[in-house]
Amino acid sequence: MGDRRNEIKDPMPTIAVIGGGPSGVVAALEAAAHGASVTLISAEAVGGRATWSSLVPSKVCLIAADHLDDARHQEALGLIADLPRLDLARMRKRIEAACSAWSAHQVQLLLDRKVRLVRGKACFAAPDRLTVQRDGGESEVVTFDRAIIATGSVPVFLPTLKPDGKRILAPRLIATLSDWPRHMIVIGGGITGAEFAYFFRCAGCAVTWLTDQAQMLPTFDPEIATALEQSLAARGIEMVKSAPVASAAAVDDGVRIALQDGTSLAGSHAFIAIGRRADLADLGLAAAGIVHTPAGVSVDAHCRSSKTNIYAVGDAAGPPYTANCGMARARAAARHAVGAPAAPFRPHAVIETTYTLPQAAQVGLTESAAAELDRPVGVFRADYGAALKARLGETADGFVKLLAKPDDGRVLGGAAFGDRAAEILAPVAFAVAKGLSIEDLSETFGAHPTLSELVGIALRGY
Repeated sequence: MGDRRNEIKDPMPTIAVIGGGPSGVVAALEAAAHGASVTLISAEAVGGRATWSSLVPSKVCLIAADHLDDARHQEALGLIADLPRLDLARMRKRIEAACSAWSAHQVQLLLDRKVRLVRGKACFAAPDRLTVQRDGGESEVVTFDRAIIATGSVPVFLPTLKPDGKRILAPRLIATLSDWPRHMIVIGGGITGAEFAYFFRCAGCAVTWLTDQAQMLPTFDPEIATALEQSLAARGIEMVKSAPVASAAAVDDGVRIALQDGTSLAGSHAFIAIGRRADLADLGLAAAGIVHTPAGVSVDAHCRSSKTNIYAVGDAAGPPYTANCGMARARAAARHAVGAPAAPFRPHAVIETTYTLPQAAQVGLTESAAAELDRPVGVFRADYGAALKARLGETADGFVKLLAKPDDGRVLGGAAFGDRAAEILAPVAFAVAKGLSIEDLSETFGAHPTLSELVGIALRGY
């Protein structure tokens, strides 16, 4: 990231970034790249909860699950070897190493940009001033011209549905496992629920996956969600839909999950992933005059709050609670805050995905949403088997579909189910963001053979 000070003509504002997760780091780096004086204040080590307790640990688990799954299918590729197994102690060490390395990498990026790092809890004292309670007990006043709130989110639990760190777990508590669950009951039908149902099944656990919705992945295109449901069912995961949970309790030999219809389920462990909410606790938003809801700070297209010198990004600005959405918001906000050319945040151009195998992914307008809006669209499809790479690698199960305006061919969205689905949709996300046409996309030929060819194959028909 180069120095972009020549883009800015007015004096540089001082920037305070509150939160050291992915969104806070991106906001600080982007503002500093334009020459702003930036202070990043974080109550946790740089990387935030995403690095230390959710995103990075979960992805280490899921990468291990992918390798386990690959090993089980190696004979189809002519490979003979003993099947691996997961070792909890070694996986914990791998998680710790990955978290530490990624945090150190981000710290170095920030120091290279001369971002001042302050460890402590920030609270607004006024619309241009923060009081920071540092870890050592002393306090500090930080003044600013612009502030960017990037405090992330916390998991939602209910009084009768919360983790105990032993039998009843949540994503941040995976490292506390001392032995593998015999039967894991995953509660919550969203992305996190899907990923951990997949992980525990690959690790050899019996898995029951519960949701109160009629469809797993309720925010996804139904065709994509159904494909993932079928894939996970084929692995032996039992799914129970439209089943609101009343409570979860540890019992002598495991856990008992009571459903609102009066029935119950038994397992050895439970895993709760029923949602998240913005973490705005003790920020003193009233002192700064900032309007917010339980979902997050209310912001405009440039991520400005009701107090226009204060921005909110990432999970602090509300759903979708994904890291890539947060980082996109952070870049848009930081550029606007320093007076650089800044396009508004484009939520429709952010890919949503599950890190299962196969993956479910989508970006922009979905086919089901277009139907609900009674909006005519052109749909272009390709099965994975149309790509040589998929056939060679035994990953031919899957499909890609793209949506475009019938009149001018502008790309409106895309969805994919299969190996590396999220990466396949990267050029589609770019096309959605930039208003490109199907003709623009179809001119590009990916390296042959690769799965990246699937977008072009869907558009050209070959």
